[in-house]
Amino acid sequence: MTYSVVGHSVPRVDAREKVSGSALYTGDMVLPHMLIGKVLRSPYAHAKVIRIDTSKAKQLAGVKVVLTYEDTPKILWNSAGFPPSPGAILVEDQYILTNTALYVGDGIAAVAAVDEDTATQALELIEVEYEVLPAVVTMEQALAEGAPRLHDAENNTYGHTPVVIGDVDAGFAEADYVFEDTYQVPKVNQVSMEPCGVSLAAPDMDGRVTIWTSTQMPHLVRRITAHALGLKIGQVRILKPPVGGAFGSRLGVVNEPIAALLAIKVGQPVMLKYTRSEAFLATESRHPMTMTLKTGVKKDGSFTARQFTSFIDGGAYATHTPSLAGPVAGWFLAMYKSPNIKVDNYSVYTNATQCGAFRGYGNPQVVFAVESQMDDIAEKLGIDPLQLRLKNHPCTGDVWMWSGWVIESCGLEESIASGAKAIGWTENRNNGRISQGVKKRGVGMGYMMHVSGARPMLHETSSAIIKINEDGSANLNFSNSDVGTGSATSLSQIAAEELGIPFDEVMITKTSDTDINGFDIGSHASRQIYSGGNVVKKAATMAKQKLLAMAAEMLELPVEELEVKQGRVWVRNDSSKSLSVAEISHAAHFGSHGHQIIGAVSEEPPGNPPVYAAQFAEVEVDTETGIIEVIRVVAAHDVGTAINPSSVEGQIQGAIQQGIGYALTEDYRVDSGTGKPLNPNFSDYKILTTVDMPQIETILVQAASETGPFGAKSVGESGLVATAAAIANAVYDAIGIRFKELPLTPERVLAALQNKGQ
Repeated sequence: MTYSVVGHSVPRVDAREKVSGSALYTGDMVLPHMLIGKVLRSPYAHAKVIRIDTSKAKQLAGVKVVLTYEDTPKILWNSAGFPPSPGAILVEDQYILTNTALYVGDGIAAVAAVDEDTATQALELIEVEYEVLPAVVTMEQALAEGAPRLHDAENNTYGHTPVVIGDVDAGFAEADYVFEDTYQVPKVNQVSMEPCGVSLAAPDMDGRVTIWTSTQMPHLVRRITAHALGLKIGQVRILKPPVGGAFGSRLGVVNEPIAALLAIKVGQPVMLKYTRSEAFLATESRHPMTMTLKTGVKKDGSFTARQFTSFIDGGAYATHTPSLAGPVAGWFLAMYKSPNIKVDNYSVYTNATQCGAFRGYGNPQVVFAVESQMDDIAEKLGIDPLQLRLKNHPCTGDVWMWSGWVIESCGLEESIASGAKAIGWTENRNNGRISQGVKKRGVGMGYMMHVSGARPMLHETSSAIIKINEDGSANLNFSNSDVGTGSATSLSQIAAEELGIPFDEVMITKTSDTDINGFDIGSHASRQIYSGGNVVKKAATMAKQKLLAMAAEMLELPVEELEVKQGRVWVRNDSSKSLSVAEISHAAHFGSHGHQIIGAVSEEPPGNPPVYAAQFAEVEVDTETGIIEVIRVVAAHDVGTAINPSSVEGQIQGAIQQGIGYALTEDYRVDSGTGKPLNPNFSDYKILTTVDMPQIETILVQAASETGPFGAKSVGESGLVATAAAIANAVYDAIGIRFKELPLTPERVLAALQNKGQ
C-alpha cells in the first residue's frame, strides 16, 4: 500500500539542532548555585571498609557535602529498569554507596563542591582503611569449589532458568548425529558518544527532587530512584533531555540516586557527570557468557533434540542478569524447531563491574553460538547452510517459542534469497581454502529472530496524546522520547499519516517529563515503533474521529461521507466541498461548544511480532598477520513496514558497526588477579571508526505485521545480532578453522593457524 507520509524518507525532526550543536544535553546544563559531584571508588575488587575519615575533605574550602554509606538510606534496591512483571526477576542487592566494595570502582563515598577541581581534591582527602578480601574476578574463579561467596549466594550462583520441552535424552538417542560444542563471548561496552552516567539533581521547597538525566526510561528511573531514596514516587520528577546514544547502557538507574542524595543533603543542585573511564568502570556492559550447545540431527537435516546450557557473568550486582536469562532461553528456543529442547541458564556473581542491557539483550551471544554450530552441522550433512536454516526455522502460523504466540508474518525466505544473491553466495563460497597466496577470502551468513517489544515477559505500556491546535497543526505528546534512534521522526510520520495532515504540521515532544507525559515503560526491546506507534496511531484516530464529527456538523453531512487527507476534510463523492483542518479546529476552539480536539491513549500493544534477518559477510584473512578484514556485509532485514526507510537503513548500518566490533576487536578486559580494568578508554578499547567500515548493502524486506502500526515491526536491535556469526562463518569458509571464542583477534587467528599447520 502507498501512503502519503509513511514509507517516505523524511528528514529527522531533531537533525538541525544536533548537527548544529545547539541541542542541550544534560551535561551542558547549568543551574544557579549548581555544585559538582564526584564519587570515591574502591581500588580493590573485594574489600570491607573498616575505617573512613572524611573530616579533611569536609574542611576543604568549597566542599559543601561529603557522604558515605552511613549517610545513605539502608534500602536495598536493583538498578535494572523493569516494572513488576512475570519476566522481571529483580534481586535487590545494592545500596547507593557501600561499605563493602564488590568490584574495582564500587562507590564508597560521594562529594559535592563548588567546582570540579575542588571536588576531585576532596576525594583525595578522604582517608579509607580497607580489609582486602579474596576476590573472584572470573566465572571460573567464582564457580570453583570453596570460592568465597558474594551476597551469600551458594556457588556464587543466584539464578537458574530452566526450560524442558519433550525428552532430550530420547531425542539424542534418535539422532543420526549429535554435535556438542562450547562457545565463549566477552564483556563489551556500549561506548555511546555521550558517556553513560550524566545526572543533574535539584531539590525544591516542597520536598521533591527534580532530576535531568540521560536515560532510556524516565518513568522507571523515577520509580527506582524514589525507592532507593525512601521517597514516594510523586516526590521525584525525571526530565530527559536529548541523549547522545544509549544502546541499553541507560536501561535503568545509573547514578541518579547519588546525584539526588547529594542535592537533597546540601539543598542545592548537583551535577554528577562520569568521565569516559568512569563510564567503563562503574556502568553496565554486555554479559560475558559461556554456552554449551548439544544438537541431535537426522541425516535429512531435521532436529531431534536441542540443548543449551549457559553461565552468565553478571558482575558484582544482580541488576539485569536473572531477568536476561529468560530472553537468553527465548532466543535459543525461537530460532529452530525441535520436538525436544532443554535449557539451563545460570546467573553468576563475580567481583567485576556489573553487566546489564546492551543492544540485542543476550541475542548476539546466543546467535553466535547457534549459527556457528549450524554451519558445522550443514557441512557434516553435506547440506547447503541456507537450506538447513530454511528447513528448520519457524514461520508464519507457527507458535513462536519466545513468546508463545502465533507468528504474524515472516520475511526470512525473501531475506535469505535476496541476501544470498547480493553477496554471490554460490560463486564466492569455498574460494578461500583453494586459493593461492597468503590472503584468503570467504563468505558466511548468520540468521536471527528478534522481538518488537518484551511482551508477555514484561508489561509494555505506552502513552500518547495528540491535540490539534487552532491553526490545524498538531502536538504529539509521546511519553518516552527519542534516545538517538530516530523514533521521534517515525512516530511523527505515523501521527501525520493517520491524521491526514502534512508531516511538518506535527510537532512531537523531544524531551520527556514524568510530571507531564503519560506513563511509558521506556526505550528498550526495540519497542518504540511497534508499541509506541500503536498508541500514537490510536490517539491520532481518536482525534481524527472528533475532527470529522466537528466537520460533519459544519458541513451538515454524515460523518461516513467524509475523509481527511492533505490537511483538509473532503466529501468523498464531491471534491468541490471541503474544509481545512485549520478551519475546523478554529471553530472547535472558539465556537459555541468550545473545546480542543484531543486524542489520548495509554495501553499495552496488541502483540509482539518477531522480525527476521539474514546477514552475509565477505572477509579476507591474512594468514601471515592474522588480520581479518571485513570486505562486504549484506544485511537483509524483515522490518514489517519501513516507516522511514532511511532511518531504518541507518539503524541497521549503525548496528553492523557494533556487530563487527563484537566479532573482531572489542573485549573489555580486567586483570584476573586484581580485578582492575585493563582498557577503560578509547586508546586501548578498540571500537571501529568510519575508516574501518566495509561496504554495507541493506535490503529491506517488508512482510507487514497484522498488529503493527501500518504493518511496522522492529529494527532497533536486530542489526547487530547476526553480524558476529556471519563473520565467524565467513572466516571458517576462508581458512577452514572454527573459532568458538570472540573476538577474532589477530593473535587468536595466528595461534589457530599455527596449530592447524602442526
